[in-house]
Amino acid sequence: MNTRLIVGLTEAWQFQTDVDRRGISQQWYNAGLPEARSVQIPHTWNVDQGFEEYRGLAWYSYELEISEAWQGKLLRLQFDAIYRDADVWLNGQKVGAHYHSGYTAFVLDITPYVRYGQANRLVVSVNNENSELALPIRNSFDWADDGGIIRDVSLIVTGMTAIDYLKIDAIPFFTDHSKAVESGTIQGEAWLWGKGNEDNLPITLKMLIWRADKLVASDEYDLLADKGMLRLKPLVIAQPELWHFDHPHLYTVQIILLSDGIATDQLSLNVGFRELKTVGNELLLNREPVRLMGVEWMPGSHPDKGMAETEADLIEVLKQIKHANCVITRFHWQQSSHLLDWCDRNGLLVQEEIPHWQQPSEPDDHLLVIAKQHAEEMITRHYNHPCIYAWGMGNEVNGQDAQTIRYMKQLKQYILTLDGNRLINYVSNSVHFKPESDATGVGDLLMWNDYIGTWHGELDMEEVIHSIDEAYPNKPLVVAEYGLCEPAYTGGDPRRIEILQEKTKEYRKHKGIAALIFFSLNDYRTQMGEEGSGRLRQRVHGTTDVYGKPKPSYQALREIGAPLSLQEVFREDDQTLTVVLGNRNDIPSYSISGYQLVLAMEEGTETILDIPPLAPGESCQLSLPIHKASLLDTCFYSINRPTGFSAANGLLPISVREQLEREVRLD
Repeated sequence: MNTRLIVGLTEAWQFQTDVDRRGISQQWYNAGLPEARSVQIPHTWNVDQGFEEYRGLAWYSYELEISEAWQGKLLRLQFDAIYRDADVWLNGQKVGAHYHSGYTAFVLDITPYVRYGQANRLVVSVNNENSELALPIRNSFDWADDGGIIRDVSLIVTGMTAIDYLKIDAIPFFTDHSKAVESGTIQGEAWLWGKGNEDNLPITLKMLIWRADKLVASDEYDLLADKGMLRLKPLVIAQPELWHFDHPHLYTVQIILLSDGIATDQLSLNVGFRELKTVGNELLLNREPVRLMGVEWMPGSHPDKGMAETEADLIEVLKQIKHANCVITRFHWQQSSHLLDWCDRNGLLVQEEIPHWQQPSEPDDHLLVIAKQHAEEMITRHYNHPCIYAWGMGNEVNGQDAQTIRYMKQLKQYILTLDGNRLINYVSNSVHFKPESDATGVGDLLMWNDYIGTWHGELDMEEVIHSIDEAYPNKPLVVAEYGLCEPAYTGGDPRRIEILQEKTKEYRKHKGIAALIFFSLNDYRTQMGEEGSGRLRQRVHGTTDVYGKPKPSYQALREIGAPLSLQEVFREDDQTLTVVLGNRNDIPSYSISGYQLVLAMEEGTETILDIPPLAPGESCQLSLPIHKASLLDTCFYSINRPTGFSAANGLLPISVREQLEREVRLD
């Protein structure tokens, strides 16, 4: 058997709602579900006909086969997310519970409860009723509250000395404050599961670092656990390749534990060397000042899937984000590791947030306990993702109130004990009122939801931005939301495009604005929706509809986010075509390298030209041979990023095509 065996538990679950709350009194956790139907995990009942509005109790059951060969092993169940309050039984015995947080993973030890060599009845009760204790609180949140086992379930089989989670730092060291990287270190902590090392035996720890399929560093040493934690010795990597949204270079860290000479567990994960920090009002990625274009996506919006999206469903939307030239995003609530893995591999910067949303207006110490639970569960499971540049403490929670400011300061101090390396932010919809006394000032970045002209009324946007700059001259500003919500505000997609274009034009003038995150990529399902009903209740806020079909505003977003543009195309002589490309120097603004220009000069024939590295504001000329017999009416170009996503594409400008076609006809 492998040192760590992971068994996915997705097929052949049984499901039943419990509208009358008979399950506990009739002991469904022991007797089974009397009127169940088969479902596949992930699953939510809130896209099922007749249960779209059901908020209450439901039950799941699964026949879990436990091999005789697993005796003496540690057996754990991992639930990637259950929305929201869950109780878990195995063979009629209570194994554990998870309350108040519906989007974070949790793990339960089932070793004492299993029956080897036979099927074991696993039963889970789930309740998605509104709660005064959970986050998000009550029904004051603007997304779907789909109940169910909404993400994957797996069985983890290891030796008794096992890893709970890893916290790995990949730290680059730059030469003399330049962008040149001299070396890097991989270091961190391995946290053990429970009392897996209760005999206090020496643990031999092996650490291997891989780049692609090449082993680049390794070490082996003995340790004693300190309060369940093993501190990893730093491993030096010479001139590591940096992680960047255009160059998402990853290294694989493999940790193997041996207890008393016997391998008991191993865990592999990807990390990326990157540095993201603020200097004054600039945001620096790997020592380069950058200004980024982004968009926010509200998952769980497809009416047929809801929050029970598969990894394949998530990836399709993530590709839309990248195709829209958006390299930064944020999520109002915690996401799955599968989603973040894709962002690691494909280069998308993410702020993952604790789901505070507008309520309560005066957060208190009791709620702080729940927020700390969210922070701990989010950070311990997602610490290693290089795509995560910041942790979010919440969104629009009465930011001008002194109690909110105190609350966010306390929460930030706690998050710093979990992760002292990333940015920590609070997103405000009130900083424009009185910037110097707003909770977003607690964060490392200022994050402002700007709805001047709609939700925020008619204000002078330029004056507002200047007032924020004056209040915080040493912090970059991120416009964390801007856009149009229908039917609350009229004008449809043409007005959405107008807001996108006009506001972006103004933001580009202000150098203290480090990033824009348009809201939103998609129309989204939400229990607060003004349009539709049932599983189609939604807010019409997006550049795509709830099924992912693009609107004209999607193309407008893509064009605004393009770092490179086709500035000029001309013919130097009978055999040479020259293309002039320019790199933007406002928003977006970042150096590019590894880009390519692809030209299809005739059907079935492609010419690929490497675009030289360009700093913001620089341009280049690329020339290529052409033939008079070319099919110039189908001369198609594409500017491709190193990740393979297109930054811009289309036909050559009409005037140029017409000129070339005319010359062909004359010849």
